[in-house]
Amino acid sequence: MMSTLEIWRAGRVLLFCSLGLLLVGCQQDEAQQQNGAVYCVESSPSSMNPQLYGQGTLGSSLSHQLYDRLLTVNPATQRLEGALATGWTISRDGLTYTFTLRKGVQFHRVDWFSPTRGFTAEDVLFSFNRMRIPSHPYHDISGGHYPFFDNTGVGQQIRDIRKLGDHQIQFELNAPNASFLANLASDYAVILSAEYAQELLLSGRPAQLDQLAVGTGPFMQQEFRSNEFIRLHRNPLYWDQPAALERLAFDYTPRPTKRLAKLLTGECQVMAFPAASQLDFIRKQSHLRLDEESALNTAFLALNVRKKPFDDLRVRQAIAMGINRDNLLKAVYFGTGEWANTLLPPISWAHNPNIGEYGYDPIAAKALLKKAGLEAGFEMTLWVQPANQTYNPNAQKTAQLIQSDLAKLGIEVQVAQLRGTLMQILLQEGRHDAVVMSWNADTADPDSFFRPLLSCQDSGEKGANYSRWCEPAFDRLMEQAIATTRMAQRIEAYQQMQEMVYQDVPLIPLAHSQYLYAGWKNLHNLELTPMGGISFKRAYRE
Repeated sequence: MMSTLEIWRAGRVLLFCSLGLLLVGCQQDEAQQQNGAVYCVESSPSSMNPQLYGQGTLGSSLSHQLYDRLLTVNPATQRLEGALATGWTISRDGLTYTFTLRKGVQFHRVDWFSPTRGFTAEDVLFSFNRMRIPSHPYHDISGGHYPFFDNTGVGQQIRDIRKLGDHQIQFELNAPNASFLANLASDYAVILSAEYAQELLLSGRPAQLDQLAVGTGPFMQQEFRSNEFIRLHRNPLYWDQPAALERLAFDYTPRPTKRLAKLLTGECQVMAFPAASQLDFIRKQSHLRLDEESALNTAFLALNVRKKPFDDLRVRQAIAMGINRDNLLKAVYFGTGEWANTLLPPISWAHNPNIGEYGYDPIAAKALLKKAGLEAGFEMTLWVQPANQTYNPNAQKTAQLIQSDLAKLGIEVQVAQLRGTLMQILLQEGRHDAVVMSWNADTADPDSFFRPLLSCQDSGEKGANYSRWCEPAFDRLMEQAIATTRMAQRIEAYQQMQEMVYQDVPLIPLAHSQYLYAGWKNLHNLELTPMGGISFKRAYRE
């Protein structure tokens, strides 16, 4: 529940607004009130180009307003559908993907750019070659880092991209990779205007490409002030059904209490990620609604299997049985999470529903520690980041609950908070015993969970495999799963991989979190993406 102070603050702001006091949120532009929306978000972007982002729900949301991708993910079915590509074929050897591109798509006509042509294969070539070719004139602009493509190795997967015509493009891969299509549908695989980029390059202003956006999406950029707001307006020439909203704004409001206050006063019509303690209060407001959607994320405890005593399977199993996840779901997620038996949440098409579970059983856990020669217990450190994430609402509380549970087994846990950059360095050096982590998938493909978190390749100094677990048989299954497009074979491989993780316990899945947003009841048809973004493409106000 909300604290008394939070309720008092929110109610006080609402009362002041209703009395007509001169609050900024009560003096919205009339047109914005009539046919627009303001989205209060928790973070602010450094650029307007999602290619430059790592994980982040704001980047996901911006991607769906300003840009399109070749493919898109249906939020209801998780299946891939055409967007800027109307169709595609895959060669028998799985190496060549040929896409037919949509005709009649127009790039944004804005104050800083007037296109002379529509979307063609040239724009696809530019958008992907910029990221994958180091010698490309735009590769190093804005830092030269493309986190999603660098981390997933998409650039290394592609051998060549060929333009077969204005509306046909072909990708040739180095090896079969069934996750390739899902990567093209990611929030980061946006299509930019090659004509706009060339104009900026000739005028000596290439960095403007990433600050003043030109896409093909349902909204166009109007104004961007970092750490303040982003203003967009409707794209009247959108190739799909034009948006119903004339205006859309992103308001940077990092504190959830302030976001809720702005929602109540009308300064925003949608707020991102209400705090778990606010949910009951929001549900009681007659003019608000709280939407909850399943998402592709997992919070987990990674154990460093290269350090004693975590190299002993019995110790890892004991820790898994010593954690009371029911308490964790109540105290941290407030009913907005679900028990995680595997890394893959139930929404994933490859989730294995038959995996067993390490239920809370401290007696059995103590027996395992006794067999491991650790009947008297041991000491360990548990690292956690101070910043909370949407898919782990209170990481510190999670660590404290684990600390309390393991104390009952005689395991003395020292919880240490480390800042993100320092923690990343020390994790990759393998100095940790265990760490509370959360993972949000970038695509709907299961490979986006297993490869970064458990592959041998990522278990060293550069990867995100913080358990440092390396099992060649697991990696062989992973490669088999991406080497075929036959769904039955892929599902079988991923389900075997989940069984291997359950048996060897390199990490302990804790919970899957739902994505939450609160909004006015008269704003309809918002779509949450599985990766945590929101699309206002079909939203409208009564």
